[in-house]
Amino acid sequence: MRNFKIDQTKTGLKKEIEELRSEIEFLKSNKKSLQTDLYINGGGELFHSIFEESGIGMALIDSDANIISTNKSFSNLFGYEKGELKSLTYLDLIPEEKRPNALHFIKALFSSELSKYQAEHRYIKKDQSIFCLKLTATVINDENGNPKYILGMGEDITEFKRQEKIRDVVNNISSAVNYTENLNDLIHIIKSNLKTIIDAEHFYITLYNEIDNNFSVPYTVNNKETFKTFPAEKSLVDYVRRNKESSILNYKEILELQAEKEIFIAGKLSKQWIGVPLLIEDRVIGIMGVQSFDNESAFDINDLTALQILSNQISTSIQKMRSENALQIEKAYFKELFDNSPEAIAIVNNSSEIININSEFSRLFGYSKEEALNRSIEDLISIPSLKQEALNLTKEIAKGQIVKAETKRRKKDGTTVNVSLWGTPVVINEGQLAIYAIFRDITDKIESEQKLKEAKEKAEESDKLKTAFLTNMSHEVRTPLNAIVGFSDLLADPNTDIASRNEFVKQINLSSDMLIKLMDNIIDISQIDAGELKISNRRFNVSSLLSELYEKIQDEKSKELKDHIEILLHNPFGDHIAFINSDEIRFKQILEQLLSNALKYTHKGFIEFGFDIDQFENPTFYVRDTGIGIADDKKRQIFDHFTKIEDRSNLYRGTGIGLTITQKLVNLLGGKIWIESHPGIGSIFYFSLPNKIELLQSKSATTKSFSNYNWNGKSILIAEDEDSNYEVLKATLSRTYADLTRVKQGDEAIEHCKNNNYDIILMDIRMPVMDGINATIEIKKIKPSLPIIAQTAYVHKDERDTCLKSGFDEYIPKPIKSFVLLDMISKLIS
Repeated sequence: MRNFKIDQTKTGLKKEIEELRSEIEFLKSNKKSLQTDLYINGGGELFHSIFEESGIGMALIDSDANIISTNKSFSNLFGYEKGELKSLTYLDLIPEEKRPNALHFIKALFSSELSKYQAEHRYIKKDQSIFCLKLTATVINDENGNPKYILGMGEDITEFKRQEKIRDVVNNISSAVNYTENLNDLIHIIKSNLKTIIDAEHFYITLYNEIDNNFSVPYTVNNKETFKTFPAEKSLVDYVRRNKESSILNYKEILELQAEKEIFIAGKLSKQWIGVPLLIEDRVIGIMGVQSFDNESAFDINDLTALQILSNQISTSIQKMRSENALQIEKAYFKELFDNSPEAIAIVNNSSEIININSEFSRLFGYSKEEALNRSIEDLISIPSLKQEALNLTKEIAKGQIVKAETKRRKKDGTTVNVSLWGTPVVINEGQLAIYAIFRDITDKIESEQKLKEAKEKAEESDKLKTAFLTNMSHEVRTPLNAIVGFSDLLADPNTDIASRNEFVKQINLSSDMLIKLMDNIIDISQIDAGELKISNRRFNVSSLLSELYEKIQDEKSKELKDHIEILLHNPFGDHIAFINSDEIRFKQILEQLLSNALKYTHKGFIEFGFDIDQFENPTFYVRDTGIGIADDKKRQIFDHFTKIEDRSNLYRGTGIGLTITQKLVNLLGGKIWIESHPGIGSIFYFSLPNKIELLQSKSATTKSFSNYNWNGKSILIAEDEDSNYEVLKATLSRTYADLTRVKQGDEAIEHCKNNNYDIILMDIRMPVMDGINATIEIKKIKPSLPIIAQTAYVHKDERDTCLKSGFDEYIPKPIKSFVLLDMISKLIS
C-alpha cells in the first residue's frame, strides 16, 4: 500500500527541469569551442567532460542517421546501455509515422538548408513506452567547414507536457460547468479530458450523501439525470472518505484490506485502483476513482499526482453544478408551484407594486399579467371602503410581519369576492426583498358557514318543533282515545237511554275517524321522507271529484258547527266534464288537506275551491278562505315539519304536518304549490299540475270558448303591480285580440288616461304610491264614462260596496275566473 502527497514531488520536478535548461544554454553558448576541441584539437578533454557528464541527453548522428556517440544522460533517457545505442539509428528511436519528417530535417541540416533545428517530438524508449523530448540539433563541421555530424541535445519534457495537459484539463473542466446541463455530462467531459493524461477507461465519480450514508453514481436515462446508489459502509470508496487521503492500491493490497475487515469487495476485483477524495472545506462530497482490471501497473505516482491536482477543480466544479442544479430545481419547483397553484398569488415589491401574478390570480380577479404588472395592488383589487385596511395590511407585511385576514376584494368587472389573505415577507440575507400575497376565494366557505349556521338554527328550531310535536301528538292522540274510552264506558252502563247511546256512538265514530286520520298522516309523512310513497297516474273525472269534496266539506262544516260559512265550488267549464291524468288518491288528499285547513282557520265568510286554466290550458287549482291569514314571515315556514299557525285568541288542534305532506305530494305529482295571504283577511293556496284538462261535453251543456270574445281594435289598460297576477290577466286576454297596456301604480294609470283612449280599465286595489280606489276617483273626474273593474284579493263583507261607491263599474275577486272576467268585460264594452 502506498499513500502519496503531491507538494514535495512537484518541487523536485521543477528544480530538475530548471537545471537541465541551464545546461542546454551553456552548451549552446560553447558550441564553437566544442567544435574546435573535437576536430582541431582531436577531441580534447573539455568536450569529453561536458559531453559525457552533461545532465542533458546528447548524441552525435551522421548523415545516414547512424548514432555515432551518446552520453550517459542520453542512454538513461531511452533506457539503454551505452553500447546498445551504437547498433541503432536515430530513426529506431522515433515512432514510425514520424520517421519521414526526421529524415527530412537531417537532410536539410547536412545540405545547409537549416543551420539549426528545434522541435518537440515523441520518442520510443527501450521498454516501448513513449516520452516527450525537446530537441535542439545543430551541425558540426569538419576542418574544412563541411557538415560532418549533427549534435543533438534532448531535454525530457514529458513531465512538463504532463503539467501543461493538467492545466488544460483544469481549464476545460472549469469552463465545462458553464455549458453542461447535468452532472452526467460534466463527468463525461472530465473523463474525456483525463484520457489525455492517464488511462481513464474505467473512471468514475461517486457522490457522498451524508444524511443517508450512501454513495451515488450519476448517469442519465432519456436525457434525464438520475443516480444509482449503494451503501457507503465497508466500500472501497468509503475507505478513502474516512481517511480523507488519496490511495493507490493493487489487488493484493485490496484483498489485505478486506482480510482486515476494513472493506468488503463488491463486484469485480480491480488489478489496480486509485481513489482521490473530493473535498469542499475539508468535507468529503465524493470520491474520484480510476481502475484497471487487467494491469496491476497501469498507474503510477504521476497519475495519482495528476488526479490530486485535478481533484480541487473537479470538487469545485461538481459542487458548483450541484448548487446551480439545486437552484434551477428550486426555481423550477417554485415556478410550477407559482404558476399552477390553486391559490391566487401576487408578488409585490415593498412599494406595493405588483412584480408578478399567477394564472389563478388572473382567473380570480380577471386581470391579465400585462394589466397587473407595476400596478399598485391596493388600487387594482381593493374595495374603496376597505382600501385603508388593505394599506395597513401591506404596511404590516413590509415590517416583516406575517398577516392573515379574511376580507373582500374587487374583481375587474367590479364585483366583489370574499377572500382569505395570507401575506408574508420575502427576506434574503436579512433584508426584505418583496411581499408574497396569497388570495383564496372563500365565497363557498362563507356560504357554507352561513348555511351551517342556518342549518344549526333550523335544527335547533326543528328540535323544538319535534318536542312540541311529540307533546302535541300526545295530546292529539289522547283526546280521541279519551273520548272513545269514556263513551265506551258510558255505553256499558245499562241505565243509559237510547238517545244518549246514539250520541255516544256518534262521538266514538267521530273520535275514531280523527284518530285514523292522524295515523294516516304520520304514515304518509314517514313514507314520503323515506321515498317509499308510490304515485299511480290514471285518467279520472275532476268534475266529479270536486263535487264529492264539496259535499264532504259541507258535512265537515256542520260537524264543526260552522254552518254560517259559505262553501263555493268553481269549475270554469260549467256543465262540461273535466278529466285529468294524475294520481286521483293523492290529488284528493291534497285538496282535502287544504279544505280542512281552510275550515279550521275560518270563522266567518266563505271558503271557495276549484280551478282555472291559462292560455295553454294548464290548470291551476286553489282553495280560498276568509280565515285568520298568515304573516309574510311565516309563509315559508308553514310547509316545514311540525309547524302550526297559532293566534293568541284561539288554540288550533293539529300535528303541524298536514301542509308538509301537501307540499311533498304536489311535488311528487310534478307540480308546485304557493300561497297568497294577509293576516285578518284570508289566504289562497294554489297548486299547479303539469297535466292538461280534457273536456267531455254533456248533452245539455252550451259550449263556452275564447273564440266568443273577439275584441280586435279594443284597448284595455291593466293596473297591476304583481307580475304573476298580470301574467294571468295577459294569458286570459291574449286570445281576445285586444291591445293591452300595463301600469304598476295608480298615478301612472291617471297619466295614461290623460294621454290615451282606453275602452276599459282593470284596476288592482292595493298598489304602491297610489292605490286603485284613489286612482279611479281621479280618472272618473277626467273620463266619467270609462268603465273600470276593481280586482282584489282582499275580502271584506263591505268591500264590494266601497268599490262601487268609489266609481268602479264592477268588482271581481281574486283568483280571477277567466270566463267570469270575460263575460264582465264583454257586458261593459258592448
